[in-house]
Amino acid sequence: MAARVPVAAADTIVRVCLLLATAIALGDGLQLLAQGAPAGGADADNVHRFLAGVHIGWAPLFFWAAATIRRQGVLVYFLAVPIFLGGVGRLVSFARDGIPSPVGVFLASALLDFTLSIVIVRAHSTALRSRRVAAAA
Repeated sequence: MAARVPVAAADTIVRVCLLLATAIALGDGLQLLAQGAPAGGADADNVHRFLAGVHIGWAPLFFWAAATIRRQGVLVYFLAVPIFLGGVGRLVSFARDGIPSPVGVFLASALLDFTLSIVIVRAHSTALRSRRVAAAA
C-alpha cells in the first residue's frame, strides 16, 4: 500500500477559504431567500430571491472545488472572482447608502470578501507552482 502524499500547506489554505466561502454563500443565500427584499415591491423581491438562489447555487461548487483542490487549476481563480466582486458590491453599497449597523460586522464582511479572494489566488498560485516544480524534479 502506497503512502499518502501530504496535502501542501497552500492547498490547505485554499481548501479552508473555499469551505468558508461555501458556508457564507449557503448561509447568506438561505437568509436572503427566506427574507426577500427589504423594500421595493414585487420587482425588487423577485430579483432579490433570484440572487439568493444564485448564492445557494455557488455553495456546492465552492465545496466541490475545496474537496478536490489537488485536481483544480484555473477554476479556483474563477471562484475567487465573485467573492472579490461581492466585496466591491459591499463598498458600492456603503458609498451609496452608508454602512448599516452594526458597522463593525459589515466592515468585517467587506474585508473578509477581499481577503478571501486574495488569499485564494495567492495560495492557489503557490500550490500550482510547487506542483510544477515537484513534477519537473
